[in-house]
Amino acid sequence: MSDDAEVRLRMLTSDDVEWLTKLDREGSGAYARPHGWNEEKLAAELDEGLWASGSQWGWAVLVDGKPAGYMLVTGLDGQDASMEMRIAPVFRGRGVGREVLRQTADHHFASCGNLERLTGRAHEQNVPMQRAFNAAGFRMEARYRESFVGNDGNRASEWGYALTRTDWEAGRHHADEDGYDLHGLAFVVEENAGQDPHVIQGTIYKFLQEGRRLIARYAGGQVTEGELAGVLVGDLLTYRFVHDLDRRGEHKVATGGGRSRLQRRGDGRLELVNEWSGDDGRHGKQVLVERRAEPS
Repeated sequence: MSDDAEVRLRMLTSDDVEWLTKLDREGSGAYARPHGWNEEKLAAELDEGLWASGSQWGWAVLVDGKPAGYMLVTGLDGQDASMEMRIAPVFRGRGVGREVLRQTADHHFASCGNLERLTGRAHEQNVPMQRAFNAAGFRMEARYRESFVGNDGNRASEWGYALTRTDWEAGRHHADEDGYDLHGLAFVVEENAGQDPHVIQGTIYKFLQEGRRLIARYAGGQVTEGELAGVLVGDLLTYRFVHDLDRRGEHKVATGGGRSRLQRRGDGRLELVNEWSGDDGRHGKQVLVERRAEPS
């Protein structure tokens, strides 16, 4: 989001129905189901205050004073409230979702003394939403298998996120922790920096991040399945790994650890300069380069 863009929340009213229903239709897709609201019924509910009550709340998202999306919060009369956010496509990729999550947390934790957790879900392939949760201090807690039913009837999984009152009181949602957000990014081994015969170019690493903790899964060449887990502090990732090797039909399990330093390339992509050591004494150095997302 540009530095001069203003993100603001205000209560939904019946005057919002026209753009709200249009956004619901046009902003839905593979990762979000439309509500299919009836305009008259929705306007009546808003006039009656059904979306400004002790149990649920509806927010209009404004960017520079223009309607840009909505946030619906339900379950406010209990300890766990759930959120659903929709941002218009033209406003995505600007940090709007992160700011909406932060402002929602500030308002409801301050006004609802009983509230202990704010929760939300993101489609397993909706990486921008996952990154917004992560940037706003929400932590990934669960994977709900086949919980999302698409318009085509196919099922997909969702990731569950939550911000607790303890997180909020500590200001975790505004922390802007030092370091990089690798969640949902893919890296490919493009360079064998140490000319190590054990390094396989083309191996693809896919990252999941939860705060400073990272998990990456990878495969390529003789590595049929691999996983590493570590902690990212600033630009340094320290990790342990385990992977399966298939060498001429012989199966082996390799373990070890390493350190990767993150830096930005001249073309804007991230790269990881990775030095690793196996528990069997092998070691090597490689460069992992961020792979550009393919056009949808």
